Order: sequence, then C-alpha cells, then structure tokens
Amino acid sequence: MQRSRRRAVLGSVLITAAVVLTGCGDDEQPVRVGGPGVEASVGDMELRNIRLDNPPPGGYEVGSAALLGVAMVNTGDEEDQLVGVSGPDFTAVLVDENPATSNPAVTIPADQTVFTDGPEGPVLVLAGIDETLLSSEALPVTFTFERAGEVTVDAPVSAPLRLTLDRFLREQAAD
Repeated sequence: MQRSRRRAVLGSVLITAAVVLTGCGDDEQPVRVGGPGVEASVGDMELRNIRLDNPPPGGYEVGSAALLGVAMVNTGDEEDQLVGVSGPDFTAVLVDENPATSNPAVTIPADQTVFTDGPEGPVLVLAGIDETLLSSEALPVTFTFERAGEVTVDAPVSAPLRLTLDRFLREQAAD
C-alpha cells in the first residue's frame, strides 16, 4: 500500500516536471509555474522568477559566470529599457555572451514581458563571481531601468530538478 502511494506521488511529480519543462508552440512564451526565483517591482516594471541558473556540480566557483534568469514585465504605457545590472559580488554582466557589452540595453515594450532565459530573449550572464555559491544561496543583484528606476534583490542559485526530486523522495520515505 505504502509503495503504490509513493509511486503515484512520484508519477505526479514527474508528470508535473515534464509539463513545466515542455515548451509551448513557436509563437508563445514558455510556461512558468512558480519557481525558485524571487519577485520585485519598481515603477511600472515587475521582475519575476529572478534566479541564477543551476550551478555545475560543486557550485559556482570564484571567478566563474552564471546565467541570470528573470521575466521583466512592463505594466506601463511606455516602453522601458534595462540599462544596468550590477552587484558587489560579480565584476561584469555580459549580454548575449558578448564580453564587449556591459550595458544590457534591453528594451521592454509597454504591456509586454521579456525573458532573459528563453529562446527569443536576451541572455544575461553575471561574470567574475567573487565567492563560491551553492544551490539555494543568493547573490545581491541591482537592476536599473531607464524609466522605472532601480531595485536590488537577492537572486537565489537554482536547485537542479534532480536534487529537488531527491529531497522530495527522501521526505516521503521518512513518512
């Protein structure tokens, strides 16, 4: 009885994970369901699911780089532009993996959302991380927008799905 319940729960978790990880059609944005990231807002800009990508085994080492994921939602009537990403614990932000670009210059049209980790949006990478970071630790990141202003958040390091499932299964086994 206990074993079949665990299998049913595991099956539900795997199906949910597959749905979350499956992309939508070509014209649609990826589906985002919750997530480990944090949210913030400044002016007409809402930032959702802010996080650093899953680290390599052993975490992000000193001097490494991490993908910065965020959904930037412009709720205003005018376009805005992300003009800066900064923080005390990394040396630069690279846009679309171009080392010569430190100014993001990412335009967010009015009443639109721009994802920094989707197939259509820009790619933001924090370079020169100056401390070792493991899953669930955080790095302060300041987003500066031309119109909306500036907001600082603690961007958490995402936990790989496998670790999340392993933890869930261990907790279930303990019950």
